[in-house]
Amino acid sequence: QSLASGHVLCGAGASLATVCSFARGQGLAGLEFAWGIPGQLGGAVYMNAGAYGGEMKQVVERVHFLEADGTPGVMSGEDLAFGYRKSAFMGTKRIITSAELRLESGAEAEITAKMEDFMRRRREKQPLELPSAGSVFKRPEGYFAGTLIEQCGLKGFAVGGACVSEKHAGFIVNKGGATCADVEALIRAIQDTVFQATGVELEPEIRRISLSE
Repeated sequence: QSLASGHVLCGAGASLATVCSFARGQGLAGLEFAWGIPGQLGGAVYMNAGAYGGEMKQVVERVHFLEADGTPGVMSGEDLAFGYRKSAFMGTKRIITSAELRLESGAEAEITAKMEDFMRRRREKQPLELPSAGSVFKRPEGYFAGTLIEQCGLKGFAVGGACVSEKHAGFIVNKGGATCADVEALIRAIQDTVFQATGVELEPEIRRISLSE
Protein backbone atom coordinates (compact mmCIF):
# COMPACT_ATOMS: atom_id res chain seq x y z
CA GLN A 1 0.00 0.00 0.00
CA SER A 2 1.40 3.40 -1.01
CA LEU A 3 1.21 6.05 1.71
CA ALA A 4 1.99 9.75 1.61
CA SER A 5 5.47 11.23 1.12
CA GLY A 6 7.18 8.16 -0.34
CA HIS A 7 6.12 5.76 2.40
CA VAL A 8 4.96 2.22 1.56
CA LEU A 9 3.17 -0.14 3.96
CA CYS A 10 3.90 -3.80 3.23
CA GLY A 11 2.60 -7.00 4.76
CA ALA A 12 5.29 -9.28 6.17
CA GLY A 13 4.27 -12.06 3.80
CA ALA A 14 4.90 -10.00 0.66
CA SER A 15 7.86 -11.23 -1.37
CA LEU A 16 10.75 -8.82 -1.75
CA ALA A 17 10.35 -9.13 -5.51
CA THR A 18 6.75 -7.93 -5.26
CA VAL A 19 7.67 -5.03 -2.98
CA CYS A 20 10.53 -3.96 -5.26
CA SER A 21 8.30 -4.09 -8.32
CA PHE A 22 5.56 -2.12 -6.57
CA ALA A 23 8.01 0.57 -5.44
CA ARG A 24 9.37 0.87 -8.97
CA GLY A 25 5.87 1.24 -10.37
CA GLN A 26 5.21 4.04 -7.90
CA GLY A 27 8.41 5.84 -8.91
CA LEU A 28 10.01 5.21 -5.51
CA ALA A 29 13.73 4.52 -5.18
CA GLY A 30 15.88 3.09 -2.41
CA LEU A 31 14.93 -0.58 -2.47
CA GLU A 32 16.81 -1.57 -5.61
CA PHE A 33 19.45 -3.47 -3.60
CA ALA A 34 16.78 -5.97 -2.52
CA TRP A 35 15.89 -6.97 -6.09
CA GLY A 36 16.86 -10.61 -6.39
CA ILE A 37 17.11 -11.33 -2.65
CA PRO A 38 14.89 -14.37 -2.09
CA GLY A 39 12.26 -14.49 0.60
CA GLN A 40 9.66 -12.24 2.13
CA LEU A 41 9.63 -8.79 3.66
CA GLY A 42 9.20 -10.04 7.23
CA GLY A 43 12.31 -12.19 7.03
CA ALA A 44 14.28 -9.38 5.41
CA VAL A 45 13.38 -7.05 8.28
CA TYR A 46 14.06 -9.73 10.89
CA MET A 47 17.65 -10.24 9.72
CA ASN A 48 18.26 -6.80 8.19
CA ALA A 49 18.87 -8.31 4.77
CA GLY A 50 21.13 -6.43 2.43
CA ALA A 51 23.29 -6.48 -0.68
CA TYR A 52 25.39 -4.17 -2.85
CA GLY A 53 25.81 -1.53 -0.17
CA GLY A 54 22.13 -1.43 0.79
CA GLU A 55 20.28 -2.92 3.75
CA MET A 56 16.77 -2.87 5.18
CA LYS A 57 17.94 -0.56 7.96
CA GLN A 58 18.16 2.25 5.39
CA VAL A 59 14.51 2.02 4.33
CA VAL A 60 12.51 0.67 7.30
CA GLU A 61 10.63 3.42 9.14
CA ARG A 62 8.60 1.31 11.57
CA VAL A 63 7.52 -2.28 12.09
CA HIS A 64 4.20 -3.68 13.31
CA PHE A 65 4.29 -6.97 15.20
CA LEU A 66 2.46 -9.28 17.59
CA GLU A 67 3.76 -10.29 20.99
CA ALA A 68 3.70 -13.99 21.88
CA ASP A 69 0.31 -13.50 23.58
CA GLY A 70 -1.14 -11.79 20.50
CA THR A 71 -0.84 -8.22 21.77
CA PRO A 72 -0.05 -5.87 18.86
CA GLY A 73 2.94 -3.55 19.00
CA VAL A 74 4.87 -1.04 16.93
CA MET A 75 8.61 -0.39 16.91
CA SER A 76 10.57 2.31 15.11
CA GLY A 77 13.85 4.19 15.06
CA GLU A 78 16.75 3.05 17.21
CA ASP A 79 14.51 0.57 19.03
CA LEU A 80 14.73 -1.66 15.95
CA ALA A 81 18.45 -2.13 16.79
CA PHE A 82 19.43 -2.96 13.23
CA GLY A 83 22.95 -4.30 12.76
CA TYR A 84 24.76 -6.63 10.41
CA ARG A 85 22.21 -9.38 9.76
CA LYS A 86 20.36 -8.68 13.00
CA SER A 87 17.49 -6.73 14.49
CA ALA A 88 15.68 -6.34 17.80
CA PHE A 89 13.33 -9.17 16.81
CA MET A 90 16.01 -11.84 17.05
CA GLY A 91 15.87 -13.82 20.25
CA THR A 92 12.23 -12.89 20.83
CA LYS A 93 8.91 -14.58 20.06
CA ARG A 94 7.51 -11.47 18.39
CA ILE A 95 5.91 -12.00 14.98
CA ILE A 96 6.39 -9.27 12.38
CA THR A 97 3.11 -8.51 10.61
CA SER A 98 4.00 -5.49 8.45
CA ALA A 99 6.59 -2.78 7.91
CA GLU A 100 6.48 0.80 6.71
CA LEU A 101 9.25 1.66 4.28
CA ARG A 102 10.61 5.15 3.70
CA LEU A 103 11.59 5.60 0.05
CA GLU A 104 12.48 8.52 -2.22
CA SER A 105 11.05 9.76 -5.48
CA GLY A 106 12.94 8.52 -8.51
CA ALA A 107 12.67 8.01 -12.23
CA GLU A 108 11.27 4.59 -13.09
CA ALA A 109 13.83 4.11 -15.87
CA GLU A 110 16.74 4.75 -13.50
CA ILE A 111 15.26 2.47 -10.84
CA THR A 112 14.83 -0.27 -13.44
CA ALA A 113 18.41 0.16 -14.65
CA LYS A 114 19.77 -0.29 -11.12
CA MET A 115 17.61 -3.35 -10.51
CA GLU A 116 18.72 -4.93 -13.78
CA ASP A 117 22.37 -4.18 -13.00
CA PHE A 118 22.14 -5.84 -9.59
CA MET A 119 20.38 -8.87 -11.09
CA ARG A 120 23.03 -9.15 -13.81
CA ARG A 121 25.74 -9.19 -11.15
CA ARG A 122 23.88 -11.89 -9.25
CA ARG A 123 23.55 -14.10 -12.31
CA GLU A 124 27.24 -13.69 -13.13
CA LYS A 125 28.53 -14.52 -9.65
CA GLN A 126 25.87 -16.59 -7.89
CA PRO A 127 24.58 -20.12 -8.65
CA LEU A 128 21.01 -19.06 -9.38
CA GLU A 129 20.59 -22.01 -11.73
CA LEU A 130 20.47 -24.44 -8.78
CA PRO A 131 18.34 -24.52 -5.59
CA SER A 132 20.04 -22.96 -2.58
CA ALA A 133 19.25 -21.01 0.59
CA GLY A 134 21.36 -18.09 -0.57
CA SER A 135 24.59 -17.01 1.08
CA VAL A 136 25.28 -19.42 3.94
CA PHE A 137 27.72 -17.58 6.20
CA LYS A 138 28.02 -14.08 7.61
CA ARG A 139 30.99 -12.05 6.45
CA PRO A 140 33.78 -12.47 9.06
CA GLU A 141 35.40 -9.18 10.02
CA GLY A 142 38.30 -8.57 7.67
CA TYR A 143 37.49 -11.50 5.41
CA PHE A 144 35.00 -12.84 2.87
CA ALA A 145 33.47 -16.21 3.72
CA GLY A 146 33.38 -17.40 0.11
CA THR A 147 37.05 -16.56 -0.40
CA LEU A 148 38.10 -18.44 2.74
CA ILE A 149 36.08 -21.50 1.71
CA GLU A 150 37.54 -21.43 -1.79
CA GLN A 151 41.09 -21.03 -0.46
CA CYS A 152 40.54 -24.18 1.60
CA GLY A 153 39.82 -26.10 -1.61
CA LEU A 154 36.19 -26.76 -0.76
CA LYS A 155 34.53 -25.76 -4.02
CA GLY A 156 32.62 -28.82 -5.21
CA PHE A 157 32.92 -30.57 -1.83
CA ALA A 158 29.68 -32.41 -1.12
CA VAL A 159 27.78 -34.26 1.55
CA GLY A 160 24.99 -36.26 -0.02
CA GLY A 161 23.16 -33.98 -2.43
CA ALA A 162 24.42 -30.79 -0.78
CA CYS A 163 27.45 -29.26 -2.45
CA VAL A 164 29.64 -26.18 -2.10
CA SER A 165 28.95 -24.24 -5.28
CA GLU A 166 31.64 -24.27 -7.94
CA LYS A 167 30.49 -20.81 -8.98
CA HIS A 168 30.50 -19.11 -5.56
CA ALA A 169 31.89 -20.94 -2.55
CA GLY A 170 29.67 -18.97 -0.17
CA PHE A 171 26.64 -20.92 -1.43
CA ILE A 172 25.55 -24.48 -0.73
CA VAL A 173 23.52 -25.83 -3.64
CA ASN A 174 21.24 -28.83 -3.98
CA LYS A 175 22.60 -30.99 -6.78
CA GLY A 176 19.78 -33.47 -6.31
CA GLY A 177 18.07 -35.04 -3.32
CA ALA A 178 19.87 -32.99 -0.66
CA THR A 179 18.35 -33.29 2.81
CA CYS A 180 18.45 -30.89 5.74
CA ALA A 181 20.91 -33.29 7.40
CA ASP A 182 23.17 -33.12 4.33
CA VAL A 183 23.23 -29.32 4.44
CA GLU A 184 23.87 -29.22 8.18
CA ALA A 185 26.68 -31.75 7.92
CA LEU A 186 28.25 -29.79 5.07
CA ILE A 187 28.04 -26.54 7.05
CA ARG A 188 29.83 -28.17 9.97
CA ALA A 189 32.50 -29.62 7.68
CA ILE A 190 33.10 -26.20 6.11
CA GLN A 191 33.32 -24.53 9.51
CA ASP A 192 35.77 -27.12 10.83
CA THR A 193 37.98 -27.01 7.74
CA VAL A 194 38.13 -23.22 7.57
CA PHE A 195 38.82 -22.87 11.29
CA GLN A 196 41.60 -25.44 11.25
CA ALA A 197 43.23 -23.80 8.22
CA THR A 198 42.74 -20.13 9.06
CA GLY A 199 41.57 -19.77 12.65
CA VAL A 200 38.45 -17.96 11.42
CA GLU A 201 35.10 -19.11 12.79
CA LEU A 202 32.35 -18.93 10.18
CA GLU A 203 28.93 -18.08 11.56
CA PRO A 204 25.88 -19.07 9.48
CA GLU A 205 23.50 -16.33 8.43
CA ILE A 206 20.86 -18.84 7.42
CA ARG A 207 18.79 -19.93 10.41
CA ARG A 208 17.58 -23.39 11.38
CA ILE A 209 14.08 -23.23 12.80
CA SER A 210 12.63 -26.27 14.56
CA LEU A 211 8.96 -26.88 15.24
CA SER A 212 9.64 -26.54 18.98
CA GLU A 213 10.92 -22.94 18.67
